[in-house]
Amino acid sequence: MKPPRSPAARQRRKTALLLLMFCTPPLLAGTQHFQAPLTAVKWESSAEKLRCSLSHDIPLYGRAVFARSAGHELGFRMHVRQDARREGDRARLRSLPPGWSHAEDGVDLGEIAVRQGDIPFQLGEPLARRLLAELSKGMFPTFAYRDWADARDRVSVSLPGVNFRAAMEAFVTCLAELPVYDFADYRDTVVHFAPASDALDPEARRRLDAIVKYLATDPTVTKIVIEGHTDDVGQDRDNDRLGQRRSQAIRDYLQAAGVPPGKFTLRSFGERKPVYTNTTDEGRARNRRARLTLLREGKELASRQH
Repeated sequence: MKPPRSPAARQRRKTALLLLMFCTPPLLAGTQHFQAPLTAVKWESSAEKLRCSLSHDIPLYGRAVFARSAGHELGFRMHVRQDARREGDRARLRSLPPGWSHAEDGVDLGEIAVRQGDIPFQLGEPLARRLLAELSKGMFPTFAYRDWADARDRVSVSLPGVNFRAAMEAFVTCLAELPVYDFADYRDTVVHFAPASDALDPEARRRLDAIVKYLATDPTVTKIVIEGHTDDVGQDRDNDRLGQRRSQAIRDYLQAAGVPPGKFTLRSFGERKPVYTNTTDEGRARNRRARLTLLREGKELASRQH
């Protein structure tokens, strides 16, 4: 039979058990690392008329996408299979050298916010471009954070800078051909005219040339509405005809540049819808106009005045 422990011995045992309980890391805590096997890394470039993208699938985790649409900045998004659940989480972004490189040093790219939902990492153009530069050097940009379940595991996700060059070249080519502006920049255009004239001046022609280039990239534009207007100088009937000729002048210019004739709807309001006073030279000059509106499939023309 063992002799009974002294009170001091029992207290030491109790203390040791408490230390073991509270100081030992949880048995399930660990590290989760997500990265495509180096033998299976695939970067894909996609070139659409109004959007360029460069993407990479990460097995069991999600998809990394660099993308830019016409009229917008380049951005990066990480689409994940398991939604981020907590508010206020942060992740550390580093560019790490591959395991076989001992000469390169890693680069700390800073701390970034983790957003709730299935796109937790969303980066603007400066950092997206930096990631592309690091990948082009063969580095492995890596996101590190506490897991979204109970924050007990450390998670890291790497983008491998291998098998990257060809897709990056195709992506850069697509970006160079992307229109500078988007639909909102071309949806409404106002062209002004000299008194009693339907001739297009050089400024109007430059604007119409830009619209022609945009239309060539956006097949969703199904209708072009052109409304002709005049000042109040002259007879009503003559002004209605002048407004029609102004609409026709724009249509003829666009059609000669290759825009299909079936897209056009022409209207003339003559002097009936002024947007400025006709009591001043400046006001009359602003009323001598034609308004060109692009409509996309399924969209109706809003009744707006210009």
